[in-house]
Amino acid sequence: MMPYFILAGVFTKDAKDGLPIRNVLRRLDKNNQLHLIPYVYAERKEVNTNWFFQRLGQGSIAKIEAIHPKLQSVEVNKSSSNSRKDSDEHYVLDLCDEVLQIKGLRQHRFDFLLGDANNQGRKAKLPVDIYFDELNLVIEYKEQQHTKPNKHFDKPDLFTVSGVHRGQQRKIYDQRRLEVLPQHDIKVIEISYSDFRFDKKDKILRDYDKDLAVVKKLLK
Repeated sequence: MMPYFILAGVFTKDAKDGLPIRNVLRRLDKNNQLHLIPYVYAERKEVNTNWFFQRLGQGSIAKIEAIHPKLQSVEVNKSSSNSRKDSDEHYVLDLCDEVLQIKGLRQHRFDFLLGDANNQGRKAKLPVDIYFDELNLVIEYKEQQHTKPNKHFDKPDLFTVSGVHRGQQRKIYDQRRLEVLPQHDIKVIEISYSDFRFDKKDKILRDYDKDLAVVKKLLK
């Protein structure tokens, strides 16, 4: 994305393949302000974070091009979509926003919810899927890898800072959220893919009205 930022005049030059924008995103993330850029999606890893920019629809692209005419000359595949934005997690969390009539904070981090220490003794703040500040409520969406073995996530030869493979660490951190958050008067509700109708790949068979009713019942 850096060539486009430079073309639009956001930055004057690049460094280390996108370091200027990564620094901005890290500062926003640290201050729990990442939601101020709705185009950004943060994919959390054990140590690093991968940053993605996703389109919000054709209307959004038109507004950007109106603000930055230079971008009109840039060849862009406007029909492409971001896979994470189209994921079941985003779909379910959007339903939660609608049911509660509040825009929750995605991937929010608390100072008191920490992972295990790495070799340098540092502990990363664990993100939650969505946090509703006004309700003191966290909602966690459970995809199939939270309840079933997954070859991608559960490689036995790759150990984490917790001394276990990723699948086991995920269970440890899931349980930690359930235990630590209520200690700070924050209620936790887990919503699973299995609460909905799903296909052989454990993907939700999306029926908006029925799925909305499911979420309403779970959050009642």
